[in-house]
Amino acid sequence: MKVAVTGGIGHVGRTTVRQLMAHGHEVRVLDRTPEGEIKPEVAEEIDGAAYRQVEITDFESLRGQLDGVDGVVHLAALSSPGMGPEHVVYDINTRGSFNVYRTAADAGITRVVSASSINALGYNYGIKAFPIRYFPIDEAHPAFTTDPYSFSKRVLEETASYFWRREGISGVCLRFPGVYQADPRRAERHAHYAEMRNKAVETFLGWSDEERRSRARDAIARSEDFRETRMKERPFEEQRKHWEKRRSEGPPPPEMMLCWGRTDFWALINVLDVAQGIEKGLTETYEGSHPLFINESRNFLGVESELLLRYYFPDVADRKREITGIEALVSNERARALIEFEPKHWIGEPG
Repeated sequence: MKVAVTGGIGHVGRTTVRQLMAHGHEVRVLDRTPEGEIKPEVAEEIDGAAYRQVEITDFESLRGQLDGVDGVVHLAALSSPGMGPEHVVYDINTRGSFNVYRTAADAGITRVVSASSINALGYNYGIKAFPIRYFPIDEAHPAFTTDPYSFSKRVLEETASYFWRREGISGVCLRFPGVYQADPRRAERHAHYAEMRNKAVETFLGWSDEERRSRARDAIARSEDFRETRMKERPFEEQRKHWEKRRSEGPPPPEMMLCWGRTDFWALINVLDVAQGIEKGLTETYEGSHPLFINESRNFLGVESELLLRYYFPDVADRKREITGIEALVSNERARALIEFEPKHWIGEPG
């Protein structure tokens, strides 16, 4: 299959390019960086792919760049609300997506896979909280977006649906959470964090039920107060200084360690599983436009999921089905059924 990948030199992009080529696909990378300015280590990862410099927000720049390919992977976007002012994040992510789909339609392409986000729900980056109705979260759960990045991902999904209705482009918009990869260079740092996390879990579980509830309520309140500061929309340098100050104050209390990840429902995904989901989105047989959650099958804390919900979402009583053990609180069942996605990694396991 001949595949074009926008944003193909990014974190997810280059892993996807490498995996597609390893499985025999012919890949064309589209990105805004001049080819001569690509970092050597990145160039090595995408070696064997054709490269074209393209600005997706400039329709004329994109015109004709998708001719001759069978499918498109659309990853190019600003990846968080802190990457620019509100209007810039919205503009790049939405205009760029429309241009990619329009160019794909003009080239006669009928399969596009796009990077949406767990943030299409609106709970993580949003500046306002909203009631979660049930667990596990699935694609039918209502969204409530109050930040430009999350809103742009909802618009992406609507754009994909529009081009399915109008031009017959089938595809999936993959809602992945935080993406990580095993990096030997950061093994010591990751081990240190895992040790802190495990100690926090052990301490939390050693408290009485009353103390757990009290401390968890306090952690949630602090988390929601932080949401209202809109810190996640501020420039990265300001965010960096904030977190450096927090780290200098020492490890957070156990209830805050467990609260970290709450707004993403303790979901993560390995970049190799993202690439797997993208390839299956390209190659499996289906029709229509579908948003799909893809994430690990277990929560990243390794704590019984119902216990987490008891203390950190105590007001959410409804369950779409029984939740057992440490299984994920974001359902990937629809992705399993439609594109046979099956996560192969869990951050709680070594390697």
